[in-house]
Amino acid sequence: MPIRPNEVVLGSLLGSCSAHGKLELGERLLQELVQMDPHNTEYHILLSNMYALAGKREKANSLRHVLKKMGIRKNPGMSSIHIGGQVHRFSAGDKSHPRTQEIYIMLDEMIRRLRLAGYVPNTAFQVFSGCGSGEDNANEQEEKELALFSHSEKLAICFGLISTKAGVPLYIFKNLRICQDCHSAIKIVSEIYSREIVIRDRNRFHCFKQGSCSCSDYW
Repeated sequence: MPIRPNEVVLGSLLGSCSAHGKLELGERLLQELVQMDPHNTEYHILLSNMYALAGKREKANSLRHVLKKMGIRKNPGMSSIHIGGQVHRFSAGDKSHPRTQEIYIMLDEMIRRLRLAGYVPNTAFQVFSGCGSGEDNANEQEEKELALFSHSEKLAICFGLISTKAGVPLYIFKNLRICQDCHSAIKIVSEIYSREIVIRDRNRFHCFKQGSCSCSDYW
C-alpha cells in the first residue's frame, strides 16, 4: 500500500520547486499543504516568490492579499550572532542596536565592495504593487534594493565584521530560510573579507568560505 507523503516531505518538495522554478508543481503542492497546515505562511510565501520570479506579479500580489485577508502574517525574519559573551539579534532594517551607525557605515562599505566584485541585487522575488511611470519604476527598484541590503543576516554580518578581528569566523542563526540574494551576496563577502561565515537557517547549515557555500547552491 503506497505511503502518503506527509507535510515535511511535501514542504521539502515545494522548496525544491522554488529553487528550480517548477511553478506548476509548486501550485499543486501548495494545495495539498494548505489542507495539512492552512496557517503556515512559509509555503504561501515560497509560492508567491516563485510567481514573482516568473514575472507573474498579479498572482504574487493576489496570494499575499489572501494571506492578509485571512489574518495570517509572515513570521518576521531574525538573525542572531554571539559575540563577546552576548547574543545580538537583528531584524530586517533594524536600527535598534547601540552600534547602529557603525553597522550601517560597514553595510555601505560592504555593498560598495560587493558591487565592485560583480554583485547585482536580486530583487526578482520582491513584490511591490506599483506599476507607474519609468521614474516610478526606478524609485521602486531602488526601494527594493535598499530593502535587500538591510536584511537581518547582512546586518548581523556587518556587526560581526566590526566586532571581531580579521579572519575570525562568524556564526549566525536565522529563524527563516535565507533568501537567494543574501545567499549570493554572502558567498562574495566570504571571499572579499577572507572570512568563513556559517549560517544556520530554518533548513540547514550554510558554510560560506572563499566565495562558495557548502550547500553547493542548493537550499
